[in-house]
Amino acid sequence: MNTSILGQLIYTDRTSWDEVFRVWKLAEGSDPEWQRFAREEKGYESWDAWRGEQAAAIHAERREWVLYDIPKPNTTIPHFLMGPFQGWQKHYPREEAHTHSFADLVVDHTDWVRSHDGIQARASHFPEQTQFIGIYAVEEDRIILFEGHHRAAAIALRVYEGNPISFSSPPTIALTTMNAADVALVRSLLPGVAKGEV
Repeated sequence: MNTSILGQLIYTDRTSWDEVFRVWKLAEGSDPEWQRFAREEKGYESWDAWRGEQAAAIHAERREWVLYDIPKPNTTIPHFLMGPFQGWQKHYPREEAHTHSFADLVVDHTDWVRSHDGIQARASHFPEQTQFIGIYAVEEDRIILFEGHHRAAAIALRVYEGNPISFSSPPTIALTTMNAADVALVRSLLPGVAKGEV
């Protein structure tokens, strides 16, 4: 029996960062509200510039990427670790940074999660098809989420409330594997990447 976190996923294919970014842009970068957020809230010229800088910080283009299906999202996704973004890590003391999952967040900060418009929107109307982006920390056997925090929190919240989301098709995740040194580099990005974080 495979007890690794990867054992909860189903391998589908290899992919490239260009393709991963294309899917991300199609889902988020084409949204006028996210475009406005990148310009007005984060101070970037465009969504591409904002997210591209975050991707460059983890050397995404140089990495190997693999696509997986997540067949049991309500079981698996709440246990993903939150990524190195201040908007999510701020709920815990600095010494606990990078140790908490979305399940932890929902239990420890239920009121904040329930009052967050972005999380609530996804909890009420979860996209039929969706792809996350993550990092597989091989020595820890954990998945650190790089993109998809609002959706992951929405899934965790619905599970916590006893009303899990019903998925018509399994979400997917694009993963790159990192050793401990590379994971430490990613985590050093906290409290954020350059001008901001989400």
